[in-house]
Amino acid sequence: MKLLKRTSIAVLFAVIVTAATFMIARAGAEPGGIAQQPQPTLPAHPAGQQSTQQQIACSVCHSKFSDALQGGDHGHAISDPLFNQMWTDQGKPGACLVCHVTGYDPATGTWTADGVSCDACHGPVPTAHSADPVANPVPVDRTSDLCGRCHSGDRFNISDWQSSTHFQRGMTCTVCHDPHTATLKTVQGQETAGPSGLCINCHSEVSMAFPYSVHNKAGVSCVDCHLRHFETGSIDVHAIPDHSFTASIATCSACHADQMHAQPTDTTATQSAAIIEPASTSTTGEETSNPSPVSPLGFAGIAGLFGLAGGMVLQPWLEKAYRNINKKGNKK
Repeated sequence: MKLLKRTSIAVLFAVIVTAATFMIARAGAEPGGIAQQPQPTLPAHPAGQQSTQQQIACSVCHSKFSDALQGGDHGHAISDPLFNQMWTDQGKPGACLVCHVTGYDPATGTWTADGVSCDACHGPVPTAHSADPVANPVPVDRTSDLCGRCHSGDRFNISDWQSSTHFQRGMTCTVCHDPHTATLKTVQGQETAGPSGLCINCHSEVSMAFPYSVHNKAGVSCVDCHLRHFETGSIDVHAIPDHSFTASIATCSACHADQMHAQPTDTTATQSAAIIEPASTSTTGEETSNPSPVSPLGFAGIAGLFGLAGGMVLQPWLEKAYRNINKKGNKK
């Protein structure tokens, strides 16, 4: 009889906890619910403005850099249609704005400038800079750490870059990448070589032999083996090629899997060309999807189990409290 009473009180306690948890979880999952964070809002400056007053001031003397910034990926970091679609699909999380705008304030959901503006990398600008720019230069971190503030984690494997010979010899991101246009630099006389033109600029000894190789005749470039690593390719727009620049056996097998254990054959350059095809880089988004929100019933079920266990433990105190309430009611 005592066990039955104890079980009954525990079940009642579990039901109360389950119901309360379900109501809270459901309220948080609904639009405007308590678990929903405030949506970021546009800043005080006019919609579509791509710079702050500071950036406008910069353009007076640095129009070339200012135009390059506003016309490149950095300047369009918030207005890019692909970003806006993905951002909207995810519920417009504020975490994205830390890198896609300048001066984002999570407390208010506002920011000081659309996209990556001048002062995102050069701020704060000394007040005396305009009067004497030589004596009061704008600050800038010329190491890879500055780029790593946003190009980090899943968006850039910093450990691969730091393990590379390039990094160990003191190279920085801006040796190959233009920080304002956010594009690869070009080398005079190597414009038609694409990204490989940068490799040829330094690796002249290798580049002398490569044009005559079977790989080159088949359309394979330096980056296909030393940077793009097909076997670890991703359709994620944030994904960046492996910057260790180390070719691996996995890179070879991505194109030559059917030849690894086959008998030697007379393979012509034409046949090799048919083999070497980059992995699909479709951006349809079908391969990846955002996780579905957890059902309130799931939270309620877990809470019910804890409530049942807690009710069994707290049964003596719950029963005592119930009796005290009854006594006070009877006295009235």
